[in-house]
Amino acid sequence: MSQTCILDFGNTQVKWARFVNGEFEDLWRDEEAWQRLQHWNEEARWLVAATGPMDDRWSAWVEALKTKNLHAVVHLESAEGVPFPTSYRSMHTLGLDRIANAAAAAAEDEHADWLVIDAGTCITADLLEGGKFCGGSISPGIDLRLRAMFAGTASLPYPEDWRDQTADGIGLDVGNDTVSALLAGAIGGAQAELTERIRRFRNEIPSIRVALTGGDAKFLQLQSDLTTFADPNLTWKGYYHLLNRMLTHE
Repeated sequence: MSQTCILDFGNTQVKWARFVNGEFEDLWRDEEAWQRLQHWNEEARWLVAATGPMDDRWSAWVEALKTKNLHAVVHLESAEGVPFPTSYRSMHTLGLDRIANAAAAAAEDEHADWLVIDAGTCITADLLEGGKFCGGSISPGIDLRLRAMFAGTASLPYPEDWRDQTADGIGLDVGNDTVSALLAGAIGGAQAELTERIRRFRNEIPSIRVALTGGDAKFLQLQSDLTTFADPNLTWKGYYHLLNRMLTHE
């Protein structure tokens, strides 16, 4: 049994994903990941993706991991030097999740052109054309939109349970009270933005494929004629393929 582990330090969470024999197996977050890793003593390849900050305990744990597994740990702090074709001009500031998403799409179909949408803290929409990462767009995610309205006004609330409230959708984006109007604006606005973005890309590149991932992707009810390839584990699979590329490249 071969194991590959991805430890991702993102904007808001620490996540640990495990692959067994090349297949995605498990995902743990924050304190659960920390507690489980205190007892970890199995052989594995590791990719540490540290776009976000590491606190002292995680920094010490990662350093110990690298000491014990000198040749089996790849520690990435930027996308600069990652062996993936790109025309992006500032790889040192590119989020690692964006290049990982591109690697996963290329592994799914290396000959296709892709628009890869990731709905998380931010919503990114990136173009992969001819196997090359071209870049794309970054806009506020659903939660950021709600928090911005709360922070930027005197009377609008922040609905902390918005994910529970919208689990069954938001209908025609018409709220009948302040909270539902906020949700209609934030979620419906994100849906409208992505719907138009997909249509514009398909107008220019009719054969383009669309991949959708991210923790909040399930709240986006894109129109049925905008066929997408949805995979909640796309980013993790991309990290797995990036690690293979890096180890082969070496």
